[in-house]
Amino acid sequence: MFKRLFRNRISRIPKYDYWKKWELFELIDDLHKAENLLSKLKGGHSGKFNSKEDFYNAFAEELDEVESDNVADFTLMWRWFMPGFEWNDFTGSEGKILGNQIFSRLDRWKRNHAFVPGTKVSLNGDFGVVIDSGTDKPDNYGLIRWDTDKESDIEDWRGLFGTFIDQGGQIISQTHEFNYIDDDGTQKK
Repeated sequence: MFKRLFRNRISRIPKYDYWKKWELFELIDDLHKAENLLSKLKGGHSGKFNSKEDFYNAFAEELDEVESDNVADFTLMWRWFMPGFEWNDFTGSEGKILGNQIFSRLDRWKRNHAFVPGTKVSLNGDFGVVIDSGTDKPDNYGLIRWDTDKESDIEDWRGLFGTFIDQGGQIISQTHEFNYIDDDGTQKK
């Protein structure tokens, strides 16, 4: 078990190939289009932002940060572009198509870099879904409800996303149909 968990890591791909794989060049271009659109809009509020200007400033700062980071983390932007969150609140129908395109890329990236509730996964031929941990700690995800006929077949992978992937774990098609559980991990009736 120890050797299996701590075996040599798989070699990483070059940065350019990583950016191509996750469409990060296109994502950055779209994020600049979003920044441009935000700079032209006036007024509004959403969640923790009292004004569009506050959101624009936070957005521009975060964009600068992800562009200059050696290993970019798009989690904050992923949250902002979720349907019904900040981007939608400030841009409405004017930013809908661009926002959906950006969220699609961010969501694909996020689901393949961290456990996200609702993400369908597989490991060693077993299929399951990441469920909410039920704690009040943010981003404390990694409980996997496996698709079995057992009433409660949950495995704890919190904080072990890299190990999960190294062990052969995969993010599978989000349209996968389970046999025994629903998409939220509850037992089918």
